[in-house]
Amino acid sequence: MKLPKPAIKAFAIEMEAAKFMATRDENGVPNIAMISTVSPVPQDEEQLIFGNFLMWQTKKNLENGSPVSVSVMTLDFKTYEVRGRFLGFEDSGEKFDVMSKKDLFRYSAIGLLRSVGTIAVDEVYPIKLSMLGVGKEWFLAKLAGKRFKEFPDGKEINPVAVKNVGVLQGSKFLAVSRDDHMEQFPVLGMKPINDYLAIRSDLPLRKGDSVAVSAFNMELKVFQIKGEYRGVRRSRGIKLGYVRVTNVLTQTPPLVSREVPSQN
Repeated sequence: MKLPKPAIKAFAIEMEAAKFMATRDENGVPNIAMISTVSPVPQDEEQLIFGNFLMWQTKKNLENGSPVSVSVMTLDFKTYEVRGRFLGFEDSGEKFDVMSKKDLFRYSAIGLLRSVGTIAVDEVYPIKLSMLGVGKEWFLAKLAGKRFKEFPDGKEINPVAVKNVGVLQGSKFLAVSRDDHMEQFPVLGMKPINDYLAIRSDLPLRKGDSVAVSAFNMELKVFQIKGEYRGVRRSRGIKLGYVRVTNVLTQTPPLVSREVPSQN
C-alpha cells in the first residue's frame, strides 16, 4: 500500500515529530519504543525505514517475526498510524547511506548506526487530534482520576517517572497486540495514579489486555510503562479507562530498557 502524501510529509520530519514503534514478544506482550528515525524511503511510497541503534527488545521482537506498527505525531497534531511487516536489516547499501546522513547519526555522540530496518506498509490510519481535545482529555483525567479500592495492586510508579509522564507536554502512545497485527493509540491525557494509569475511555481495548505505553516530555525523558487493562470505571461522573502497572522502564539513552524501581 502506498503512503498518502500527508503521511510521507509527517514521517519525513526528523527531530520535531514524535515517532513510536510497537512490536510484541513471543508471549504476545506488547513493547512500544520511541524510534525517532522512522522515515520514508526515497522513490518508494510503500516502505518506511528506521535506524538500528540502542535497540534491544524491539530488534529482538522484529527478528522473531513480530508484526509492527509505527506512528507519528507532528507539532500541529497531524497523526498517522502505519501497520506493516518487517522486511529485515541491512548494514550497507542505498538505505543505509540515506539513514547515515541524518543529523542524529552525523552529530550525536551516541548515534552509532548499526543497520537500517525496512517496513512494508500494509495499512495507514489517520488519527484526528486537536490541542483543545487533548487539553480536555488531560484535565478530565486529572479531575476524575482515582485509585479504586477494589482494584488489585499494581506496581507503584516511581515519583521521578510520575513527574515526567504525568505532564501535558510531550507525547504518549499506547500499544496493544491483536491476532495478526499491532495497534497504537494516542493517550496524551494519561495520568498516573499510584499503581495505575488513567486513560481515555473510548479506546477499543478489552479487560485483561496486555498493553504498553511509551511517554516522553519536552525534556526528552522517555519511559515505557507496561500493564494490564482493567476496563472502564466512572469517577465523579467522568468515564476513564484504567491500566494496572506491572513494569516501568526507562527509554532515555543510554539507560534504555532499564527497570525503574517503585517508590516502595
